[in-house]
Amino acid sequence: MRVNDMRVVAVLAAVALAFGAGSLAAQDLSPATPESQGVSSKAILRWIEACESDSAAKRLKGHLHGFVILRHGRTIAEGTWAPQNTLEKPHMLYSHSKSFTSTAIGFLVDDGKLDLDRRVISFFPDKAPANPSENLRQVRVRDLLTMNLGADHTDAERDDIKGDWVKAMLHNKIDREPGTGFKYDSGATHLLAAIVEKVSGKPLMDFLKERLFDPLEMTSPWSTVSPTGIACGGWGMNMTTRDIAKFGQFLLQEGRWDGRQLLSREWVRLATARHTWSGGIVVQSQTIGSGNDWMQGYGFQFWRCRHGAYRADGAAGQLTVVFPELDAVVSVNAGVGDVQVVLNLVWDHLLPAFGSGALAEDESALAELRTKCASLALPLEDVLVQDFEGFDKASFRSAPGGWVLSLNGRELNVGDRKWSVTSWKFDDTNVEMLFVNCGTHDIAATGRLLPDGSLSVSWQFLGGIRHGRFTVAAPACSRGSK
Repeated sequence: MRVNDMRVVAVLAAVALAFGAGSLAAQDLSPATPESQGVSSKAILRWIEACESDSAAKRLKGHLHGFVILRHGRTIAEGTWAPQNTLEKPHMLYSHSKSFTSTAIGFLVDDGKLDLDRRVISFFPDKAPANPSENLRQVRVRDLLTMNLGADHTDAERDDIKGDWVKAMLHNKIDREPGTGFKYDSGATHLLAAIVEKVSGKPLMDFLKERLFDPLEMTSPWSTVSPTGIACGGWGMNMTTRDIAKFGQFLLQEGRWDGRQLLSREWVRLATARHTWSGGIVVQSQTIGSGNDWMQGYGFQFWRCRHGAYRADGAAGQLTVVFPELDAVVSVNAGVGDVQVVLNLVWDHLLPAFGSGALAEDESALAELRTKCASLALPLEDVLVQDFEGFDKASFRSAPGGWVLSLNGRELNVGDRKWSVTSWKFDDTNVEMLFVNCGTHDIAATGRLLPDGSLSVSWQFLGGIRHGRFTVAAPACSRGSK
């Protein structure tokens, strides 16, 4: 660890002493009433209602799928919107995966097996160009962690992205001096995943299973891989909301779990600190806390937030927000188009609700909250109209309880004003390009007949973010009989 890193750790240690960095005792995350942990049941209920209201008003541009709220190491509220079941079944994490990959790097640093200043090309001499540029030679592990690689192009603009992703990263142009400017880059995180596998001698998810998932009793994690079999790293992981909340509590407890220090406190503090400005901010004179939550700076694959929080963040609302000063964690899985609205709802409703001491129990509000959490359900008529590939060539026939939709050679069960679930096999591989489906997934669909005999269908990709609504014309025989 460099001298500057140690200074950051020292400053963070002072902050932790001043404000408290979360309980370091063993935690079982057992349920507790919100009031016993200093939070009003009414405030949580208002937050849920505000999320549903903003979804209905199209401000979220989608829906929340599930949430877990932890306070002082106890679960004070959790829920999932049927037909999604994010509390028990894995949900795609997208870039939330990056924070887990960063944590794997932390274990290796703690073990003394990895130096953050080691040059990246030294790990892959067989994949590097014959005459690497000086900028490429200078890329360090820490530059990947902070998204300061130095490449100006995006992931999609890289050459040979369908082949060896590590080789593609090393052969594409590094436009400027590494370490001198932030540019979000999922490919940089894939390099980190490859480094973990190279140094540990194990697949990334196996390494994390041994060091993190098993000790925290996280049973749901799995990940897709690159065409060469390396974990995607920057995306591709799938976990339940309960499991990502455990990860948040692990971070809140600064690497300690069940009485054991699994990851050093120094690493957790270092990884979640601000190392570079992000978004539109390019100078460190910018006032901290101004702008949106993508302009608060970036750590080692963690985003800084307003209000002294930090988060793991994935596309469409896969969030674990950690509040070190308030000893709280909020984890969310979702399928939304505006994640800032989700964060704003947390700031507006939950942040002020985290009190300093226990509150008087409110049995009426608690009963209402529990009833609400147990009955959460997505609307049968989706607010988002999104084309389902090939829907214009679809046909349908009646079936018990609804219809069977024929779509591009596949069949989809559609419930009559209720959800019906169909398992679809997309391919036999576990290889995932960004936002491309692979493997087998469940799709829930519901529908209703319109006056003209056509079928209006709403669908949800279970454990993922895709959803929408489309209409299928009435069968020709039905149209001809009118």
